[in-house]
Amino acid sequence: MRSIVTNKGNIMAQQVELSTTSYKTPLHHRIIASMPVKASWIDAETGETVNVEGLTENLGETSALVNLDTLPPVGCEVRLKLMDENKSIIDVTTRVIRVQRDPGKPMAALTILENLKKWKNTAMTAADAWVTRHWQLNYEEEWVN
Repeated sequence: MRSIVTNKGNIMAQQVELSTTSYKTPLHHRIIASMPVKASWIDAETGETVNVEGLTENLGETSALVNLDTLPPVGCEVRLKLMDENKSIIDVTTRVIRVQRDPGKPMAALTILENLKKWKNTAMTAADAWVTRHWQLNYEEEWVN
C-alpha cells in the first residue's frame, strides 16, 4: 500500500487508492451490434403466445440487450432467435432480468439460460461479423464522392 503524507494524514490517500483499486473491468465483453431478433413468450394473464420482432443493442457472452416494441415482464422466459437476413443464427431460451420502459427505445435485458457455449461461439461471432461488415460499409460511404 502506497501512502502519501499530507497535512491531514494518510486517510485521503488510502481512500483514493482503495477506490481506484476496487474498480474492476467487466468480466464479459459486449459487442454493440444492431441485429434483427424474433422474441416470443407466453403472456401470464391470457396464456397466449406473444411474438415480436426487434433489434439487438448489444450482445454479451451470456446476455443480450434487445429493443422490442412490446416488452415482456421481468422474470419471464423468452425464446430468442438471433437473425441474419431472414435466417435464424441461433435460437435460445432466455430470462428477462430488467426492462427499460423508455417510449422512444423500450429495451429488455435478457440472460441466456441454455447453450451458453454455443451462444458464445455463434452469437458473438455473428456480432463480430456484423460490426466488421457495417464498419466497412460506413467507412466506404465516407469516401465516396
